[in-house]
Amino acid sequence: MAKNKKFVLEVLVDFPDDALSCPWPITVQHIDSMMGCLAHAGVGRVIWGWYGDGHGGYLMPSGISGTISDPTICFDQNQWKAYAQTLDILVDPFRVAVEAGHRRGIEVYAYFKPYETGISMDFAEGSPQAREWGRLPRIGGYLTWMDPFVLKNPNLRIKRRTDDLRYGIDSAIIHTIRLTRKNALPTRIRKENIEIWTSDRNYRYTKKNVDFSFSESIETAPEDVYDVYGNFLTGKGDPVRVLTLSGVDLKDRFILLTTNFKDERGGFSNAWDKILACYDAEGKEIAGVYATGTAIWFPEWEDFRNGGMIFDTGRGPEEMTLDIKNLPGKSGAALESSKYHLPGQRKVQGCIAFARGKNAYLPGGLCETEPSVCDFWLSCVREMLDAGADGVEFRVENHSCHTDAPQDYGFNDIVLEQLQKNGLDFPAGIAQVRGRAYTDFLRKAKVMISSAGRKMRVNLNLDWFRPAHERPGARKLAYPANIDFNWQDWIEQGIVDEAMLRPFAKPFSGIFKDDAVAQEMIERCQKKNIPVSVNRYVWCNSNLSDEFRRVLDDGRFSGFVLYETWSFMEFDKRGGCNIAGKKHNPALKKSEIWQQRAMTGRFVQKVSEIWKSRS
Repeated sequence: MAKNKKFVLEVLVDFPDDALSCPWPITVQHIDSMMGCLAHAGVGRVIWGWYGDGHGGYLMPSGISGTISDPTICFDQNQWKAYAQTLDILVDPFRVAVEAGHRRGIEVYAYFKPYETGISMDFAEGSPQAREWGRLPRIGGYLTWMDPFVLKNPNLRIKRRTDDLRYGIDSAIIHTIRLTRKNALPTRIRKENIEIWTSDRNYRYTKKNVDFSFSESIETAPEDVYDVYGNFLTGKGDPVRVLTLSGVDLKDRFILLTTNFKDERGGFSNAWDKILACYDAEGKEIAGVYATGTAIWFPEWEDFRNGGMIFDTGRGPEEMTLDIKNLPGKSGAALESSKYHLPGQRKVQGCIAFARGKNAYLPGGLCETEPSVCDFWLSCVREMLDAGADGVEFRVENHSCHTDAPQDYGFNDIVLEQLQKNGLDFPAGIAQVRGRAYTDFLRKAKVMISSAGRKMRVNLNLDWFRPAHERPGARKLAYPANIDFNWQDWIEQGIVDEAMLRPFAKPFSGIFKDDAVAQEMIERCQKKNIPVSVNRYVWCNSNLSDEFRRVLDDGRFSGFVLYETWSFMEFDKRGGCNIAGKKHNPALKKSEIWQQRAMTGRFVQKVSEIWKSRS
């Protein structure tokens, strides 16, 4: 097949990531320097992450500034004070980027994630950070980073079902706690090893002297158990070891179980929604949410002795081990699931916290079926066009829908009303109602964008736009559940001008042959003469140049997106911006994350060299 002569090298700028890793404000000069550097590298299009830019930006914890004491994580992504100053200077970062890009001959698209309007970022309820920057309550904490529209309209978020929670569950007395191991192997845990810590504010837990009856038994597993990544833990009917703590009679809002072991030789492991269960005096299980030290944002503050725990993070149910040390420590120790944590992330180990009840709404994702939500989204698109966007790219994947039980959300009143009105089955019909609403929004956006003479591009998310049993469990936190994303209709109905193929958890190689969904996406786009670009996450990707060559030589693709600039670009104090790898901030030169950024910069530079030699 002949080469596509309109091939474009692209980059994605998820601007909050760039700003949050820079200790000084980013200026107009910085943005102009960034665009100049990208133009010199052969980049023809920039996709710029849009976060309420046209109406003042998102609310945020603007006083936080990272420290150098732990540059790997405390510094990186924590420059909120500098980010807030950046917004004061730029006012509308996207408009500044468009103007700078156009001066350099670069197209600039807006990168719009409709569901990403309130990031799943909590401050523990009793913390000073929550008092100062907390905005919307969740179980155990307060959300902080969100579009003002969400703060004004919290009931328009995606809602949880209410038919499965009994009255009074939030204040039910916990009489019995059952701890279940994934197998029946012997355990070193005895009554004297168990510690119960409690709090009424999820902050600075205190150890509680609780006398209880302790028993140990071998029972039969009632169901198959897998962790969130799909790893098999227990088969239905297998013997499992159960420790029962009776008569604890806990009224505290937040409870935490741990042991007094100081080593990492433990073996009492299970998925965290199976390892601990709480019951009332009548033996009825009390529904709740869990925390095990897996916060995605501000993990360095997740410490039950000196801070708080973050519940319902979306990382569950990971497998956790109870009988190991419970002090914060570096990732990579003891648990296999540590590999999913950020480099250098401090992580609480050997403990599990529980809070009664369920969150009534997803953190910040808005319900697409609400007419006022559609109107708000369209107003955002209008702001992007008014700022001079050459196109608008839409992505379903987001950071605002994190929950450990996504299957329980999407039950908004308006959705249930339409379900009944259209005679659809409950709950299966919910996905149809919501899917039609999202498609209708895209259709309206298409009219608006086309009327302005601009392009509309849609992400085809390989991880999720496929049969449910093929979806990677680790990515369920990034998508709303109970909705059909009818990507085939978007293509067939002429909604899509351009498509972005986005492999992430699924193998990159699948886009060339092995992934049937990828092949269908490409073929449908080809039949409609829709250009298809490929989005590639570049962080520490040593195969990047080979992958770029393969996409460039394939003939079916029109572009390659380097995702994202935070991974390989650095701003200096003088207003400059360069691909990482040449210079380092002396205070950070020993930081693992800065070394990895320099390495990624070298990989990106190689792609640039290949592209300039071929174009």
